[in-house]
Amino acid sequence: MTASNRFNPQETPVCLSLLGIIIIGSLLALKKQRLFLSGIMHPVSIKKEKEYYRLFTSDAIHNDLMHLLINAFALFAVGSQLEEYLRTVKSFGSVWFLVIYLTSCLFGNVLTFLKYRNDFAFSSAGASGSILGCMMAFMILQPYHIAFYVPVAGGIVNLYTALIYILFLIGYQLRSKNPLVNNEVHFYGALGGIISALLIK
Repeated sequence: MTASNRFNPQETPVCLSLLGIIIIGSLLALKKQRLFLSGIMHPVSIKKEKEYYRLFTSDAIHNDLMHLLINAFALFAVGSQLEEYLRTVKSFGSVWFLVIYLTSCLFGNVLTFLKYRNDFAFSSAGASGSILGCMMAFMILQPYHIAFYVPVAGGIVNLYTALIYILFLIGYQLRSKNPLVNNEVHFYGALGGIISALLIK
């Protein structure tokens, strides 16, 4: 059974909830620097101040509007279809989708924390690792499902969505030169998504 390309909001409650949290959280943080600084991924603050909430809140904060738009589109385009697919093949499919997302989030942020826990200068923000984890999970579960369509090129299957997403993020980083984009979290998050998918499959 495959996921449908027709969007049905009733079949994607978790994805839409996450999307809402990310959009609202990011817009608020972009307006209020104090909120931005208190929510981003900062391993030294987690270690010294026990601010473990940052492992989750950093997903809901983005560096600028372009960063937010890229991730919001990616989560909506792929995450909604992944959740809908899981609801067709698993009991409590939306819960399984949340498990994939949170596992990817924690893999990305916990491993980043362990590596940079003594580096005061390091900080990052964004849901890229969690989203890439969802993409990798969907790729394993439904490799030839068409995730979205591109003019001229046609349908893009799950085998290639992660690569396209990474290229967009690299392009964004090169153009914006934003130091808060954490490339390592992409790999760690993808690892979390792969492991989740293998356990579900």
